[in-house]
Amino acid sequence: MAFSFDCFVITHIGNRRDNNEDNFLAGGILMPAEQAVMSGTTNKYVSRSFVASGAENNILAVSDGMGGHEFGEVASFMIVNALSGFVSQYKNKPSRKRNEKYEYIQDFQKLVKRTNRDILDYAADNNASENMGATMSGLITFPDEAAPVNVGDSSTFLFEDGKLVKLTTDDNEKTLFNGISSSGLKANGQRLTKYFGLPESWGILTATISAPIPLRLGQIFIIATDGLTDYLTPDDISGILTQYPDSIELSVNVLVGAALDGINGGRDNITVAAIKVIKTPDFKEDKYNGRK
Repeated sequence: MAFSFDCFVITHIGNRRDNNEDNFLAGGILMPAEQAVMSGTTNKYVSRSFVASGAENNILAVSDGMGGHEFGEVASFMIVNALSGFVSQYKNKPSRKRNEKYEYIQDFQKLVKRTNRDILDYAADNNASENMGATMSGLITFPDEAAPVNVGDSSTFLFEDGKLVKLTTDDNEKTLFNGISSSGLKANGQRLTKYFGLPESWGILTATISAPIPLRLGQIFIIATDGLTDYLTPDDISGILTQYPDSIELSVNVLVGAALDGINGGRDNITVAAIKVIKTPDFKEDKYNGRK
């Protein structure tokens, strides 16, 4: 069976921030200037809706920038922009055989290394020191499978048969070892052990890529920055997806609204993407032209 992906994404500045450092590769990329103008006096969120073909390799991801105004949003943009170029490079080369998928993943890891170096170079040239970085989480999709990928503490989930499963593991230190941390950036009070912008003296950066998951009709993948998961539990997320099983757009809107309205909610930027596995539509449609 030929699959496609019904996708909806929202990025919201939150209740406390004066700029948005998040970005996404799910129907588009936000330019740094577009991210920065999400303030109380303008639109506080951006939403995108589209259908992606499952006949080709693809990457759907969110990135949470760190480092403050003009640095965090640049880091997240550099990541999703690099991912977009990588997807375009393989546009007409769908990976169906195991060795083809292995080669794709190996090339993806090389991209992670190059992008980390680019961010380090940008930080050095702009006096950002070790304060500039970003996380990334999402899916590499093949025609018949999806492989979760992760760097940092953004999250990817699978909702299937009424159950929510987290597919990624956060790269952070829940406790310090002898009072010493191996990383310079903090997220939610916990130091990250892996992120884009990690100094190469700590080793070559690689993404954690989990075993591919066979695609099935009706599966819903949720990709989110910690602006969502810091305020909603997996049970909260599962309950909302269960309540609105037929509309990923409504589900994402409710998820973001719940994260904004919780106790001390909305202290961070929030980005949530939902990807539902559907049959390939009968109409012919360009990959990123949106619904018809």
